[in-house]
Amino acid sequence: MSLGHWLNSLTFLDHVIIILFFGLSCLLSWVTLTSMQTWYSKNQGSDKYVKHFRITPFAFLGVAIIYTFIIYRLIGPLLRNLANSALG
Repeated sequence: MSLGHWLNSLTFLDHVIIILFFGLSCLLSWVTLTSMQTWYSKNQGSDKYVKHFRITPFAFLGVAIIYTFIIYRLIGPLLRNLANSALG
């Protein structure tokens, strides 16, 4: 199944869950990249030839999408079952 078919087969509740997971994943992505930036700066010290570690939107969103996919695959079915049992 391709990504487009998979997205079209999702229910409204699945889309809401993915959006919430993406918000959580953005937070985790920011924490991950900030931690990497701090670790890199600490390891390089005060070297004047060191490259500056920047958090770019591409890296931020790339890590967030990976986190979203992992979280959705781990927790999504559980939340969907809970919501379906509560709604009907």
